Amino acid sequence: MQKKHIITVSGKPGSGKSSTSDKVAELLGYTRYSAGEEARKYIQQHKITLAQFNKKAEDDHSIDQMIDESLRNLRDQEDIVIDSRLGFYWIPESFKVYLDLDLDVATARIFRNIDQNESRQKSGEVANSMSEVSRHVRARLQNEQKRYSQLYGINPYDLSHYDLIVDTSNHSPQTVATTVFDFYKKWLRSETWRQVTSKVPLGYSLKNEY
Repeated sequence: MQKKHIITVSGKPGSGKSSTSDKVAELLGYTRYSAGEEARKYIQQHKITLAQFNKKAEDDHSIDQMIDESLRNLRDQEDIVIDSRLGFYWIPESFKVYLDLDLDVATARIFRNIDQNESRQKSGEVANSMSEVSRHVRARLQNEQKRYSQLYGINPYDLSHYDLIVDTSNHSPQTVATTVFDFYKKWLRSETWRQVTSKVPLGYSLKNEY
């Protein structure tokens, strides 16, 4: 399979997909695309909440198909970083990155980020308590696994799909981006590639900037 100058970034909610994609695109001088932003535009245009969007998407597959069509159209481009749950699926010749983390850490990040992120607030995300966010995160994981299994017969949280797995629980945003950058350059030069998992020691980064 011919390699393309495209990086697709997937991962769990709260893992830092958006911030990582931004920083990697900046390091490489690439253009960044976000499927999540496309979903938020839909949410704002139709004046619904994120929970309502996820519920609607369970039965109305045209929503996912609309977002996926815009993603498929990027396949012929070069020098792009794509933040998308299904980027690995639609552009299999890309460098496929998965950002992993403990769900309790994800919950804490999302809880804080909702208060700071205007885009999330406009899309109707709420953060009344950590336990509420935790329920929403787990419901979202189940929803997406069910939807994408029905639509395409795939599970985006199956780690076997990816070239690089980065545990972001203890990484700083900058070290995540640098890790992706470094391994992407190695991937471009390689003739064969074996999946890499990158972790750092607990306590390496105590400052959470996602």
